[in-house]
Amino acid sequence: MRTGWFAALTALALLATPLATGTALAADDGVYRLGEVVVSGEQEGVEAIGTTHKVTAKEIETRGVRTLDEAIDMLPGVQVRTAADGAPRIDMRGFRTRHVKLLLNGTPFNGTNDGQFDPSLISVENIAEITVTTGGGSELYGSGGNAGIINIVTKKGTKGANGSMGVELSEVDATLLRATSSYGTEKYDVFVSGSYYERDAYRMSNHYGEELNEDGDERENSDRDRKNFFANFGYQPTDATLLGMTFSYLKGERGKPPITLEGYNSKKGTGDVFAKTIKYQRQEDEEFNVQLAASHNFAGPLSVKGWAYFNRLDVDEEEFEDDTYSTLKNGKSVYSETEISGANLQLSYDTQNSGRATLGLMVENDDYESEGDDGVEIDNGDFQLYSASLEYEVSPMDKLGVVLGAGAHLQDRESDNEEDFSYLVGLTYDLSEGTRLKASHARKVRFPTIRDLYDTDDGKVNEDLKAETTWHYEAGIEQVLPAKTLLSVTGFYIDIEDYIEKVNDVRQNFDEYEFYGVEVGAENRYFDRLFLRVSYTYMSTEDKSDDTERDELQNRPEHKVTLESTCSLPWGLTAYAGAQYMTDNYYYSVDGNEEQDKLSDIFLVDFKLNKAAANGAIDLYVGVDNVFDEDYEQSYGFPLAGRTFYGGATWKF
Repeated sequence: MRTGWFAALTALALLATPLATGTALAADDGVYRLGEVVVSGEQEGVEAIGTTHKVTAKEIETRGVRTLDEAIDMLPGVQVRTAADGAPRIDMRGFRTRHVKLLLNGTPFNGTNDGQFDPSLISVENIAEITVTTGGGSELYGSGGNAGIINIVTKKGTKGANGSMGVELSEVDATLLRATSSYGTEKYDVFVSGSYYERDAYRMSNHYGEELNEDGDERENSDRDRKNFFANFGYQPTDATLLGMTFSYLKGERGKPPITLEGYNSKKGTGDVFAKTIKYQRQEDEEFNVQLAASHNFAGPLSVKGWAYFNRLDVDEEEFEDDTYSTLKNGKSVYSETEISGANLQLSYDTQNSGRATLGLMVENDDYESEGDDGVEIDNGDFQLYSASLEYEVSPMDKLGVVLGAGAHLQDRESDNEEDFSYLVGLTYDLSEGTRLKASHARKVRFPTIRDLYDTDDGKVNEDLKAETTWHYEAGIEQVLPAKTLLSVTGFYIDIEDYIEKVNDVRQNFDEYEFYGVEVGAENRYFDRLFLRVSYTYMSTEDKSDDTERDELQNRPEHKVTLESTCSLPWGLTAYAGAQYMTDNYYYSVDGNEEQDKLSDIFLVDFKLNKAAANGAIDLYVGVDNVFDEDYEQSYGFPLAGRTFYGGATWKF
């Protein structure tokens, strides 16, 4: 199989080589701009009032990351957490993955069933930049995204014919093959990419001691394979009009490593009261997405931009009797289909002197159905989402920027409808040269998912389930310091009502949560060959629900520190080192007594060394993840990979 995929990727990379004629697009940066949902005018606008991080293709290459979760795990306010499901989850400022809105070129990628996504299925060879907005973001994103927004903007074809081919090998027989190809003329551009990843397992730390369900060395049931294909086509018939189409396909299969401890048995009162019952599970995913996009600038201040999209996700989940993974448990196999289709239209009126107003209209249909191994339907459901948003950006006086936004949202369910609203108010003020103050307040709403509405034992709809409501308050300062240093400090407070949780097999609105904290970041470029970045996140979480006995919410570390350094060395060498430290991460017993304990502190260091050859056409690299072979967990009873060495080469043409 590896040989076949390598041949396919080689053919893909060489596809554009015979087409090396034509005129390049002027000032083409290789970024698919039709994938940007929020585009400000001359003023920085909505992205300046809140907390927005951008991860570029260059940073992705320097760090040697392979998937979306690895690309953003060093950002302040972001926690990548792997637990019982075996897939990394991206949490933001205390919220869970289902509260994060994931977009690919502006179109949704979240699962309809539970609102989650697997970031380790999203490879990075086609990514131009990732915009991560934590807290209250633009109203143009519509409903959802109470935690924040991740918008992946892909690459596009550039001048002439370009491409790359790469291979990476790492421990435990893991192989990564990837290739890209692009071609651009004055009016047309095309970009194609693909990758194949396979590993037999991940290796445990040498410090790991044997447990009931894990003897160390290679982690039980931790194999994974992933295939990705992406294509992007652009056409510019006039200077004022852009047309585009993107297509993506992914397919993956993986094991879900079981808990290593003896799970608590409520009937017998035996086992570890903090450990869940052991499960032996495997999962297959297949997803494809197609999108049409267009933009046009009319003569004058008016412009229009829109998308139409369709996304389908098929998931096959299997649970087995034991660790032989040969006999299904009670015939338990669930196959589910998710479909998301919709359209998004934006009309923008930019007067420059008097500000920029943008009207956004969105309509979306979400379908879900699942069946068992015997073909009998288990669940099904659908709903429609409608949003109308208006956002206004203006600079009423020198040094002051203001953003005002409001949105009306409707979820049309089979047996009930729910209407709600959102809004955003923010400003920036340049106090002096090198000093910027910012503040914002937003109200966000997230409607129930299909699992929330229909996943009950009696099959009845949770007709009274309300949308989750979140109030965000944020203020910060950005300060330029001597020695080419940039410092940012941001404080945030979040109040959540009608949080959806599962009680007695039915999901209900009953929780009230409160999150607050501070994020500090600094970058230094004093030395031409050295770049330093450090960040610190403090976050306090509190359960304010009635009759609760929990002081802090579980699996939300209070402190996170990251440090990154990139150094250009002689002889074409580049060294990267990254470290992160997390502490005060609490969890609770599963026996209902709310007994609290704390995970061990986590200290991880990664290192990578690149060597450019053939005038930069070839990049050779070696690296090691988890340099000090840390034995660590992000969720109780689920240890993660120890020290892992890897190496590879990339050819660019």
